[in-house]
Amino acid sequence: MITTFTLHDSSRVRYFSGAMMYFAQGIPAGLLSIAIPTWMAAQGVSASDIGSYLAVIILPWVFKLVTGPLMDRFGFPSMGRRRPWVMAAQLGLSVSLLSLMIIDDPAQQITQLMMIGVFINIFAATQDVAVDGMSIDLTPVNQQGRLNAFMSFGKAAGWASTAAVSGLLLVNFGMKVTAITAAVASTVIFFAFVMVQERKGERKLPWSQGQAASSHKVSNSFNSVFTGINSVLWKRTSLFIMLIMLLDGFISGFGWVLMPIAAVKVFGFTTPEWTQTVAVMGIVGAVVTLLMGPMIDRFGPKRLMLLTAFLVGFHAFLLAQTQFMWTNTLYVKIMLSVWVMMQPVTMVSVIALGMTICSNKCSATQFAIYMSVANLGSSAGAKIYGMASEHSTYAQSYTLMGIMFVGLILVLILYRQKHQAAVDNGQSSAKERVRRYTIGASSGQAGVFWSGAMRCPKCRADMQQIDIQGTEVDRCNHCHGIWFDAGEMEDILNKQLATEIDTGDHKQGKEYNVIVDYCCPRCGGNMDQRVDQQQKHIWYETCDNCSGSFFDAGEFLDLSQRTVSDFFKGLITAKRN
Repeated sequence: MITTFTLHDSSRVRYFSGAMMYFAQGIPAGLLSIAIPTWMAAQGVSASDIGSYLAVIILPWVFKLVTGPLMDRFGFPSMGRRRPWVMAAQLGLSVSLLSLMIIDDPAQQITQLMMIGVFINIFAATQDVAVDGMSIDLTPVNQQGRLNAFMSFGKAAGWASTAAVSGLLLVNFGMKVTAITAAVASTVIFFAFVMVQERKGERKLPWSQGQAASSHKVSNSFNSVFTGINSVLWKRTSLFIMLIMLLDGFISGFGWVLMPIAAVKVFGFTTPEWTQTVAVMGIVGAVVTLLMGPMIDRFGPKRLMLLTAFLVGFHAFLLAQTQFMWTNTLYVKIMLSVWVMMQPVTMVSVIALGMTICSNKCSATQFAIYMSVANLGSSAGAKIYGMASEHSTYAQSYTLMGIMFVGLILVLILYRQKHQAAVDNGQSSAKERVRRYTIGASSGQAGVFWSGAMRCPKCRADMQQIDIQGTEVDRCNHCHGIWFDAGEMEDILNKQLATEIDTGDHKQGKEYNVIVDYCCPRCGGNMDQRVDQQQKHIWYETCDNCSGSFFDAGEFLDLSQRTVSDFFKGLITAKRN
């Protein structure tokens, strides 16, 4: 009997699958964006041509936002909400890699190489959208940072190992063998993913037995998809995130053209030497991202992004100001290795930042738009370096990259200060301040203020706002847990109103009651475990920053009424740790 792994029921399966599918995305990235440009530089292709090549092949990642609405609109629910799209894209990626076999001389066939690169990246970008949407749909909030770390680890390991192997294969055996090797590796991952299901009872393949297990209903029109996106995309935080991603992508594209060309033409690296350096330090950076997962969950992606932006920006300025040491081989290797290592570290913060505010109803579309903006910046950055390289020295290019990081840091800092000033000056009411959202540092920790549908901190589904006699509370559409902002619980704590609000199954509530390690879904603060002093068998969590509280299904109804049995439950209930 073939073993089946279920994403919905196992965090380990989610972590491993996310890392595996992002590794698959790293295969074309390592080959097309690292090994081939380095190979072209070694063969004398100009920086302008290499920059144009990289700017063009990344375009499918810019326009992958078109794929998001298709995924939110169409599906094959009996195989899962996103899984059919993942499988189709991964299979297409495996086949498309073989098209590289027609390339013999990249210097003379650069136009064909661009077209093939676009073709391959169409499938890679589609797979990325589907995997991101699947991750957002199935991953609880308190595991999101760790999942991002595993996925970033997988992608870094993918492009690093592919770059190293491809660098050797290109020099020694040519493009045909390199293309076949990459296609075989991608195909192995496809067959491994066949063994993974989103939820129990779903089909593995279209002709297998099974049925839809997701409660999500596919939208019946593109209008409903875009209506949902429009309600969240143009909010203040969303616009700032798009600006941050645009800047980060621009810097990344600029650097990925500059670094291999400088390595070959200035620092004396051969193609295998550079690709192996990328491989080793890429893996080191991937390991660092694994360690960052819990840190993102604890401190928030914005703080980690500020730290990494400062470090990489300082590194660029230092490299520019130490040109007199560029003849020192050890110094150069250390500096270039540090830059490569920091790339996956930066990536995990950016991905976590974008995922944090995505609505469950249109997650694929929303996150695809954010990442498309980042990739647009990357394409522009690659092209700009190709143009600027003819009029600037390498030291000036490194200085410019450092200045870009200063700009990115200022955007992050100024946005936090603007939001905080609005709060301090009392420009909005208390209710409006808790309903708006932004990513920023609170007195507890970095968090998110959500103006659209808040995400359930325990099962990840959207929460619906319920109006009870003028008081709005939030109830999860899936597990029926209830969120009360500060003061709301006391306003409606009676049996009649509790019956209208707490409509979930208390047995299901008990299952989710064991989840206590999560951040506040309203502001990102720490959630303290509480026990009702009158009914000590009722356990719930309260944010130590905004004082909001979360009750699992059945708990609030139980709290609103006290019976004789509650007295005895208090005697036998174990003390909460």
